[in-house]
Amino acid sequence: MRILCIGDSHIPNRAKDLPEQIYNKLNDLSKEELFDYTFFTGDIINYPELIDYLKLKTKNSLFIVIGNMDYYYGNRDSPMYQELDIFFEDTSKLIIGLTHGAKIKPRGNQTQLEKLAIENKYQILVSGHTHKEEIVLTKKGILLINPGSVTGAWSFLATGNPSFVELYINKNTKEIEVNLFQKQKQTREIKHFKYNYILKNDKIQNK
Repeated sequence: MRILCIGDSHIPNRAKDLPEQIYNKLNDLSKEELFDYTFFTGDIINYPELIDYLKLKTKNSLFIVIGNMDYYYGNRDSPMYQELDIFFEDTSKLIIGLTHGAKIKPRGNQTQLEKLAIENKYQILVSGHTHKEEIVLTKKGILLINPGSVTGAWSFLATGNPSFVELYINKNTKEIEVNLFQKQKQTREIKHFKYNYILKNDKIQNK
């Protein structure tokens, strides 16, 4: 199962569109097979063309949560939280949660994100808001994923590198592969970072 994690586009306020290199990589990843699901971390602002594009790249559901700036500029109808249950061959399950993260204080605080995940029984929590791409496995076995801003939009903690995440889950072995794709500022090329984990006893561990 493949899940696209993407968000914080901030179009048209802070960006006009996704970089060509990001589109090319998304097209390449979905050329032979579409993503099973897409998780959008919010702050779309007002660019329905992007949602239409992502729907074409997604086999099943497109999950969207509301961002703090969406309240003011457009996407006001999405919920604050979404979740997806993934069932394995042995009937155990993995719960992936999605939220923007604007309620987390201080911004992007990993302790608060972990607490939110545990309260909702998420083993994986996908969030945005900081525009800072991060893949973090906490000591309590919670995987925190922030795909950053797909346009590289400005924020207080932003890296300025347009980025997104592909999450691959093997339903037989419970292996979890996280692929972070990031457009580099200087070279304009897409850099790929890979992280490998496995689900054991309802907790995620390094593989």
